[in-house]
Amino acid sequence: MSSEEGGSPPTPSGSGSQKTKQRRPQRSCDFCRQRKIRCDGPSGAGTKCSNCLAFGVSCTYVDPARKRGPKSKLVEELKQRVGELGQKNAALEAKLRSLSICSLCSRPLQSQSDGHSPPSVFHDIPENCTSPPDADRPSAEEKDELAERFRQISIGGMKGKFFGSASSFALVTSALVVRTSRRNVHSIAHLVQEKEKYLGGPSLVASHSRRRLYWERLPWEMELYEQRSHYVYPPRDLIASLLKLYFAHVHPSLPVLHRPSFEQDVAEGLYLKDSKFGATLLVALALASRYSDDPRVLVDGETTLSAGWKFIAQVQIVRRYFDPTLHEVEFYCLMTMFSLGTSAPQNAWLYIGLGIRFLQHRGEHRRKRDGHKFEEERWNRVFWSFFALDRMVCTFLGRPAAIHIEDYNVEPPLEVDDEYWEHGFTQPLGKPSVLSFFVYFLRLCEILGDTLRRIYASQNLKIRMGWTSTEWDQSTVAELDSRMNDFLDSIPPHLRWDPDRQGVFFNQSAILYATYYYIQITIHRPFIQQQNALAAPSLFICTTAARSALHVADVWLNRVHHLPFLWLQNSVFVSAVILLLNLFGSKRAGLPIDTNKDLAQVETALRLLKLAETWWQPAGRLWELVQELQSLDGSFVRPRNELDLVYCGGPGIIEFLRDTPPPACMRVGEGLGATSGVPNKVYAQAQPGQSFKPGTSIEQLLADATGEDPNIPADDEMMSMWTAAPTDFMNINQWDAYIGTMNGIGNTNGVDMTSWSHPI
Repeated sequence: MSSEEGGSPPTPSGSGSQKTKQRRPQRSCDFCRQRKIRCDGPSGAGTKCSNCLAFGVSCTYVDPARKRGPKSKLVEELKQRVGELGQKNAALEAKLRSLSICSLCSRPLQSQSDGHSPPSVFHDIPENCTSPPDADRPSAEEKDELAERFRQISIGGMKGKFFGSASSFALVTSALVVRTSRRNVHSIAHLVQEKEKYLGGPSLVASHSRRRLYWERLPWEMELYEQRSHYVYPPRDLIASLLKLYFAHVHPSLPVLHRPSFEQDVAEGLYLKDSKFGATLLVALALASRYSDDPRVLVDGETTLSAGWKFIAQVQIVRRYFDPTLHEVEFYCLMTMFSLGTSAPQNAWLYIGLGIRFLQHRGEHRRKRDGHKFEEERWNRVFWSFFALDRMVCTFLGRPAAIHIEDYNVEPPLEVDDEYWEHGFTQPLGKPSVLSFFVYFLRLCEILGDTLRRIYASQNLKIRMGWTSTEWDQSTVAELDSRMNDFLDSIPPHLRWDPDRQGVFFNQSAILYATYYYIQITIHRPFIQQQNALAAPSLFICTTAARSALHVADVWLNRVHHLPFLWLQNSVFVSAVILLLNLFGSKRAGLPIDTNKDLAQVETALRLLKLAETWWQPAGRLWELVQELQSLDGSFVRPRNELDLVYCGGPGIIEFLRDTPPPACMRVGEGLGATSGVPNKVYAQAQPGQSFKPGTSIEQLLADATGEDPNIPADDEMMSMWTAAPTDFMNINQWDAYIGTMNGIGNTNGVDMTSWSHPI
């Protein structure tokens, strides 16, 4: 009913309706209520509101007005919230009783009122894998807090050590908490008495209640703890030049040290007083020697492979008794990197194990709760450096990792450059941090760790976990591909691939993308050797990633002429092997393929490994392996040139490499994303214009593939090449047997390849 027909808006009764002052109508008309717009009631002499007049509709007041009140859903939510708050209150009261021992410690307990732990940027736990916490069950944070407080209690030689919730020593702390909570005593004085009674204190020591013989280091042991080394250091000018090279070439890729404090300690001569710091300095100088053209870093009369050895030869690798200090753990981290370039690179795996055990010994694998402090952030950086080395070296050697995701709970490193640590750990706005590369590299390492744990797990674990079906393989690969895609989309602008980028960010970008492709190959490589639906798509993805990685290496090699970082060497070697095996298989199967373009990519790998072998002995072995694989087919052999010589020179080698341009036949990659973004074109099997986005999922690759159809089952002859290939790409003995089998003559050159793994 319209207002004209008697459906006028209700008006207040009485004389108030006769007043000239216009009042707001008590309710809106039906049209305005439906549109949820403001209604001004009948306007002027008319009986319609202005909105109804404007839209030409009837202005009615027929729909009954509903009273506003609390919604039933809101009431239920409030009830649920009250219940949750009650449970939380009970949990906090229980936690307060259990943590009353914290009043004994040297620092106050940090506020935990929100009940949340800091988020991690590295790994996320799916929501369906979590369950609501039990109020009666102590959380992981509570267990770590008790362990931290117990560590701070002085118990002779055990001070500063980490004892987890499962340790027998932590049981003493629990007993004290139970005793105190039962008595319902909260006075600090009484807790101090309880601590002195159960754990010992000054009063008990003074009264000889605790037997010192069983709580302190013995005199004959102290002699081993206090042993000092007498090192011979290079002149100060050489120290200064080598440290400059270290922080220019090593530090941006693996920031173990804090540059301002380290350089200050060197300037103050700490290495002359503290032999532990002196050992760390010597290893840093040894690493930098591989980037130096100063003949003083070489062993007299030897090749450039001896660079830095005179510094390493002085340090004692493992001492019999010692408490790991920050400098000592930094020493093992740097020692790991140096040993990777020696004749026994597998020793790096042992140093990683020592370093991570030392970190766990101190509890550095657990998250701190008192904010970012200078010393704690240095420990944090060393932990993540070991974590990155652990993942990459274990993949390089095919060995088990020393630490897994369930073993650590550490804050990610700060994206703050070293020089801003003393300014509240605040990076200036608009200035990209050099440490951003390290954070994103660690994210790749976490994906690599999950790959090793799930795809490369032992058969026994796969059977126990039910990881043996093809469906499980497909879902796992799809999940890892999704994480790789997400990672690629999150890379900040200053680290995205740009061949024209300058400075340290170009080198970091090259390493980051080469590692990305290396991990992509690692994810899909095992499925090439399986007779299932994943074989052909995995081969396609691996070959495409290999071409992209070698393109990045080619751009890097044409602009940089120093020792390539280890991660770049691993990537180009695996990529070259992938392309060669793909060439062999395709040729045997009679498939059409453009061999020249792939062979040009292999030449890039040979050039980079040839450059690296000047200072890095294992790179020469990798170069030999690629050469031998290439020689399995006579049509793939290239003529040798002057770069094939084994370099024996000293300081002049750097100038030689810098002044020697690569042969024209080795220049590849024209039209490969020349301006910005990721490489946009890669060399497909037959079509040079095939596009590829790094991190593309299997489904996208199958849909976009033009060079070959991955849905078509690969030829049996072609796949047999992959079935016989070594599962562990870095196992030199497996490659020796494989190459010998392909040649049909056993060992290819009569050399005992077991020398790869001989110990120092």
